[in-house]
Amino acid sequence: MNIRVRFGKEGMMRYIGHLDVLRTFQKIFRRAGIPMVFSKGYSPHPVMSFALPLGLGLSSEGEYLDAAVEDGSDPKAMLAALQAATAAELPVYALRVLPEKAENAMAAVGGAVWKATLPANMPLEGAKTALKAILAREAIILPKKTKTREIELDIRPMIHSAAIEDGALVMMLAAGSKANLAPDMVLGLIAKELGEEPETFSWQIRRMDLLDHELRSLGAYGEEA
Repeated sequence: MNIRVRFGKEGMMRYIGHLDVLRTFQKIFRRAGIPMVFSKGYSPHPVMSFALPLGLGLSSEGEYLDAAVEDGSDPKAMLAALQAATAAELPVYALRVLPEKAENAMAAVGGAVWKATLPANMPLEGAKTALKAILAREAIILPKKTKTREIELDIRPMIHSAAIEDGALVMMLAAGSKANLAPDMVLGLIAKELGEEPETFSWQIRRMDLLDHELRSLGAYGEEA
């Protein structure tokens, strides 16, 4: 049986890297007494994968992991056990049982929802005007370095939506292996539109959710515990 767990990263856990989060969750599953399925071969390990690593220093309430557990496990009991076994800075929000042939979270990622709190030194109306001007462009060409050369990349198709609401910029951006746009690239565009360097402003950035290629939440798959 395959399950998908939605969790968050808060406080000091924001500074824990992806591999350490993986190891931590392996320990959490053991502490919770959840019977996991292990890989075959010389060095078996729990079958577990994560949707998309989060940058260091960023908080989130929309992280996902998929895990294979033994058939017959009770979803509601597993959710309660995980919530009891983890710390407040790595909260577990939900657990869903995935359909048999569901695409794993890592392959399914096609977008992300971000929330960036407007800096105190950024004028609200100025930010709204800057964002409106950015979204009105047909193309936004930025340089991107590859392993061998520098290319020009149009990031406008990667901005699915963006709006300033209640003192924060909420963005739906492309994410995953096919196309990935970091939120700070959009924040940098706003700063430049205001005639400032990106370093002028300090944003608090939070990942709210991860989406599939049809921009549907990864947390909407399967049956909820």
